[in-house]
Amino acid sequence: MVSNSYLLTETCKFKLEPTEGQKLLLEELMEAYCEMVKECLEAALRLGVTSRKRLHKSIYKKLRAEYQHYPSHYIYTAITKALGIFKSYRRLSRRRNVKPPEVKALRTVLLDDAHLFWFSWGKLKLATHRGHITIPFKVHEHAEKFKDWEVKGSRLVKNGDEYYLHVTFRKTVEMRRPEGLLGIDVNEKSIDLAIVKPDKVEFIKIDISEAKHIRDRYFRKRRSIQSRTSGKTRSRLLAKYSGREKRRVNAILHKTSKIIAEIVKREKVIPVVEELKGIRERIRYAKRMNRRLHSIPFRKIQFYISYKSMEHGFKPESVKAKNTSRTCPICGEINKPNGHIFKCRRCGFQADRHLTAAWNIAAKLSMWGASPLPPKAPHEPLTIEVKGKG
Repeated sequence: MVSNSYLLTETCKFKLEPTEGQKLLLEELMEAYCEMVKECLEAALRLGVTSRKRLHKSIYKKLRAEYQHYPSHYIYTAITKALGIFKSYRRLSRRRNVKPPEVKALRTVLLDDAHLFWFSWGKLKLATHRGHITIPFKVHEHAEKFKDWEVKGSRLVKNGDEYYLHVTFRKTVEMRRPEGLLGIDVNEKSIDLAIVKPDKVEFIKIDISEAKHIRDRYFRKRRSIQSRTSGKTRSRLLAKYSGREKRRVNAILHKTSKIIAEIVKREKVIPVVEELKGIRERIRYAKRMNRRLHSIPFRKIQFYISYKSMEHGFKPESVKAKNTSRTCPICGEINKPNGHIFKCRRCGFQADRHLTAAWNIAAKLSMWGASPLPPKAPHEPLTIEVKGKG
């Protein structure tokens, strides 16, 4: 029997506002948890076990004696954390030589257990070695949508001198009946959309060239830093500007994916994206062009579009994108690329090359068989420009 619903999981971050005394407790908790994970990982490496039951049996009593003032469930989550690190190491070691992992410092404590935390909107109740403490936090606008979601688990994260709570929410979403498809073609300066329904085809071009300009500016800035500095100064500056670039580009991608999700909701269409497997290997141009195209965050864009569309009841599908920018969506003739305008030598169809690709991507997941007739002016799409802050 085919299910008409799916389980959607998302994570939201909250900045905690602990007192100075609570910060000391959290620091002690972080240090003790790091040691727990370290001992669990050493045991896993020594015994070569990936079984939670076997690792628990070999290490639990020792850790319980050492950390008797801490709630025992911290040991359970420390075992989970250590096994995750060990399994990743095992997978990597099958492909290449890698050094055994070490735990020198941890910035995260897993709280995936109802015995360790109690979440309510505006405050966190946390079990510690000194009893329960209640830490307030502000609920930001983005978090409002999660108020009717179920809390699945959380993590306590330290960043510098600040503490954050990463809460994982989940919700069962009913799949909605689609009325069409939304072909999505991701490019360097735009994300091109084709709304394909039995009676119409509409094109939308979302201008994300600001993201390209940001990447180019920070590329030049990093190159300047690398040529003028060295050592810790270079590392600090590179990390600083890399973080800035990521935040600014992400802001544009979030805005863009929100626009696309609203189109999905309004038009009641299934998003169709291209398969990404091997996409980096397919990008083979001159050095400068390779650098530009490899910097496009294809997977991140698809991820943002995916979860925001799924919130509205439409789960994205993926198709192979071979020849999507070369195939005529009307007659199926494969044409050689010729600039930004696609021209079919067989039937005379003409449109923007990227929009044509978006139409072909949707057509590969055909719901009705034959494609609908083209609109009168397919080369004149609605254009939306997306910019970052300021």
